[in-house]
Amino acid sequence: MPSDRIAQCFSDVVAAADLIRKWVDQAGGVNAAIYHDLLIRSAIERQLLVISEAAIRMHKIDSATGPKLAPDIDWPGIRGIGNFIRHKYDDLDASVLADVLSNRLDNLRIAAENALMRLANSSPD
Repeated sequence: MPSDRIAQCFSDVVAAADLIRKWVDQAGGVNAAIYHDLLIRSAIERQLLVISEAAIRMHKIDSATGPKLAPDIDWPGIRGIGNFIRHKYDDLDASVLADVLSNRLDNLRIAAENALMRLANSSPD
């Protein structure tokens, strides 16, 4: 059922965001995680790829769902950050990652969680 697959995509976003937040907190903040701890930075980049892939999959299932359930989220940007990380791995601008973690990740997580609740409330039991 497409709504189950879409719910899984939103769940993957929440889970990845939770891992990222945990690692940022363990490192002592965004700057420490991105600029001073290569292991944590690599793990964060991996989870950002998971988030990007979840957005890509959701778009392929139904391109209107993301914007409909979370209209304030930059879905094209989320889908695109995966390519940015993959293709610029050797020259990745750390300030882009810091901006995502400081200014965008929490809003995305909240929007994904709200979308999950809306999906749960709209599905027949």
